[in-house]
Amino acid sequence: MKPGLWTRLKVWPQYLLPAHFLTALARRISNCRWRWFNRLFIGVFVRAFAVDMSEAERGQVRDYSCFDDFFTRRLKPGARPLPADEGSLICPADGTISALGRLTGGRLIQAKGVDYSAADLLGSARRAAAFDGGHFMTVYLAPRDYHRVHSPLAGRVVEEARIPGALFSVSEATTQVVPGLFCRNERMCAHIETARGPVAVVMVAAMLVAGIETVWGGADDLRPPHEKRTVPVDGFELARGAELGRFHWGSTVIVMTPAGFPAWRNDLRPGVKVKMGQALT
Repeated sequence: MKPGLWTRLKVWPQYLLPAHFLTALARRISNCRWRWFNRLFIGVFVRAFAVDMSEAERGQVRDYSCFDDFFTRRLKPGARPLPADEGSLICPADGTISALGRLTGGRLIQAKGVDYSAADLLGSARRAAAFDGGHFMTVYLAPRDYHRVHSPLAGRVVEEARIPGALFSVSEATTQVVPGLFCRNERMCAHIETARGPVAVVMVAAMLVAGIETVWGGADDLRPPHEKRTVPVDGFELARGAELGRFHWGSTVIVMTPAGFPAWRNDLRPGVKVKMGQALT
């Protein structure tokens, strides 16, 4: 079913907005060190989006030096217990499932009636071929969510691809209207070799997302890519549930598994809220 006129009208202005300028401005504001401003800004944000501060390592607004420090906050130790089965793939992030299913013919579902190519998403037909017949899950991170991303299985990061692009919103309305949205937006694709086969974790940027940082790349990651670059990571080891990266402001995470992996649990479907660390298989 095609999106209605009102949905299209809501999304259309994004084609005209100076998204990269607005995102750079958001980054400057989020790193402002004026204490009075940060307490006010963070306090309003916490109330407006009902952020659960009880699970944060630092639970008070005054504990954060700037908005970005708050937005990339850590969880308390033990806040996300992992399933006992070491072979169980876990959710890499807090959020809401927007789409999931099987990769058929190398394509993923974006929204009802809209799909896109795994090769376009990953920027590599060779890498995408490993996931044909496998499964994917797309998790949308809302402003209130925890914004660090974790490894779904223990493994070795062998490659990172940084792909430049647009900065459309990743809201439900935009996914219905903008064709190939996740392939058009800036993104980071991490390729992880596990004991059971390859896993891809794709972090998709969006409007006002001021940076995608990885644990192996550090602060240098925050520079937006001007051209596609693929970097061997030289075997960075990650335990299951270990931090992989973080969004400076929030967006979307896509997980891809090959044909040899089990399907997602039956209780997982679009619209279901998920937490980092919960079992997906």
